[in-house]
Amino acid sequence: MNTKYDYVIVGAGVAGCVLAARLTENPNTRVLLIEAGKDTPPGAEPEDILDNYPTSYYNKSYIWPNFKVSWRKSENGLTNFPQGKIMGGGGSLMGMVSLRGTPADYSEWVDQGAKNWGWEDVLPFFNKLETDIDFQNEMHGANGPIPIRRLPKDQWPPLTKAIANYSLKNNFPLISDPNADFRDGYGSTPVCNTPHQRASTALRYITPTVRQRANLTMLHETQVEKVLFEGKKAIGVLANDASGQVSYFGQEILVSGGGIFSPALLMRSGIGDASTLQQLQIPVIAHRPGVGQNLQNHPILFIGFHLKKDARQNPSLRTHPSASLRFSSQLPDCPPGDLYVNVQSKTSWNAMGLQIGNLAPCVLRPKSTGHVTIRSPFVKDHPLTEFNFLSDPTDVTRMMMSFTKAVEILADQEIKKLMGTPFPVRFSDRLRQLNEYTPQNSKKANRLATLLNLFPGISDFVLSRLTGDAIDLDALIKNPQDLAQHVQKNIAGMFHPVGSCRMGNEDDLMAVVNSEGQVYGVENLRVIDASVMPNLIAGNTNIPTIMVAEKMADHIIRGQP
Repeated sequence: MNTKYDYVIVGAGVAGCVLAARLTENPNTRVLLIEAGKDTPPGAEPEDILDNYPTSYYNKSYIWPNFKVSWRKSENGLTNFPQGKIMGGGGSLMGMVSLRGTPADYSEWVDQGAKNWGWEDVLPFFNKLETDIDFQNEMHGANGPIPIRRLPKDQWPPLTKAIANYSLKNNFPLISDPNADFRDGYGSTPVCNTPHQRASTALRYITPTVRQRANLTMLHETQVEKVLFEGKKAIGVLANDASGQVSYFGQEILVSGGGIFSPALLMRSGIGDASTLQQLQIPVIAHRPGVGQNLQNHPILFIGFHLKKDARQNPSLRTHPSASLRFSSQLPDCPPGDLYVNVQSKTSWNAMGLQIGNLAPCVLRPKSTGHVTIRSPFVKDHPLTEFNFLSDPTDVTRMMMSFTKAVEILADQEIKKLMGTPFPVRFSDRLRQLNEYTPQNSKKANRLATLLNLFPGISDFVLSRLTGDAIDLDALIKNPQDLAQHVQKNIAGMFHPVGSCRMGNEDDLMAVVNSEGQVYGVENLRVIDASVMPNLIAGNTNIPTIMVAEKMADHIIRGQP
């Protein structure tokens, strides 16, 4: 291809769609957006991609096949880790939770060398991206592409209401807006959708109007192998499509592959730890040993329960999480609001999902870090990804605290009346296999749901068979040694990988990019996505990733002649 673009964007995920939309606002700026997955063109979007319940999460055709990670180390086993291979990336698949994190999170970014990324710096871009349906004040935007809303209290499912009563009895205030009120407390979880449709960056930034711009070119089902260089200057990318290998050239290359695939692309391109690259016979362009390190994610556990008929969420209410409790461990060297319990009254797309609720205890600000490492120079070989959860003893302690809080909530007499015996959900159990989006699973779930409706008394027995050995949760939390073992054995993760190409000072070799996303040691190459975050924020990463893309796009635009 002889066309030379001003910007070549690698990845049409959460960040890439924002960049393409913002950079093409200038009609003189030519942008190429390259996506490995399929397009979702306006008017022809699959129904599950539009659904404001994340049905798309369960559809294997939208994710990278055979991609697995280790929640801890490789010797502890591998698990499937859905990474979006579709327009909008994870924003087209995941739960649409729209937490910003807290001001303390961004103060730590600044402390890590991310200049101009404090709360006062990022708030204007949070406001720019959103139209907040519930709040109109200086803490919120009113004209952005992404609608933000919260489930009104009068629509709360019975479980959500009962936990609100528990919270008030136990000195946790009801927080109406966790994106502006950062106290410990309980309240509706902000989400980015309307009552009828998901609001991903693919839908809300790459609109029909944006697609018609003459200066935007989009390629789909095209996978980038590596960045091309002349000396230290990035000049283009080498990609694969249905016809074979093809090169695309640009004045600047913007990598937006996410917390796992962005560092892998840099390493395949010769940017990373020199000794590792040399062992793989990859020519070293820049020695930056921090590439792929500092990988962070939210560790989580799940406690499920069979909801009685009158305690279930209204089937017409297509919410995923309805509310959450954010609270503080108060341990030394731990930030406030570092623990979290997510509340769900609907846990899957199928008939069983309407009957099973769960509480999900989580550590929002973990100290443990993992890494991403490529196994070969070839793009077909997925990188080795180890999250190394709970390697820091403080994380074990806090996970035990969060799990204990969830069990204590379920022991409340008002809440207990709504359900059968709670059970721990394990990622390897048969119950989770029912979640795959297939006609066969739909039939199985319908049969099982019908059985439990007819004979609710057998739910404890049936669900314990599906989830393994029954565990007395009350006894478990009273035995610290057993609880620590349970937590470490059953730990899982959310889908919030960040930090693997982190911002920082140039003299810090573990930093990969500067505060504008420019990769150290080379020219004309930026990383703009969740991987640049120095630390994981206290919340889901979709909205903060959009903010990062908005802020860095603004910097690029202001620097244009």
